[in-house]
Amino acid sequence: MIEKEEEKPLKKYEFLEDLPGIGPATAQKLRELGFHTIESLAMATARELEPAGIGEKKATSIISAARSSMGVSFIRADELLKMRQNVLRLTTGSKALDKLLDGGLETQTITEFYGEYGSGKSQLCHQLCVNVQLPPERGGL
Repeated sequence: MIEKEEEKPLKKYEFLEDLPGIGPATAQKLRELGFHTIESLAMATARELEPAGIGEKKATSIISAARSSMGVSFIRADELLKMRQNVLRLTTGSKALDKLLDGGLETQTITEFYGEYGSGKSQLCHQLCVNVQLPPERGGL
């Protein structure tokens, strides 16, 4: 029998003071800056918390705690750029279809083909299974 790992429940915080690293004085300064809820802190940047006298390291940990309590995660634009640079394209074998797909099917995405019975969806998928094995210079991966 295989046991499923239980997901850890998110630690919910109700008030700013509930977050680790925020005392009553810091919470008051944050409220004066317009951060009244955990949600508003989760959407903030470390630089926005500087006027409250919070250092960058502490601000990052506070924001991280707020985000993790809500189950929110963000990635920076430079991280997204790195991810997008790793995207490869798989040719479909059809110049017209590759043109529609802007050069072929992208990796790290889900592509869905739909259509009427007999329109060639399965044939295309079988062709993609062959194409993925081609060398990169011929459109494979």
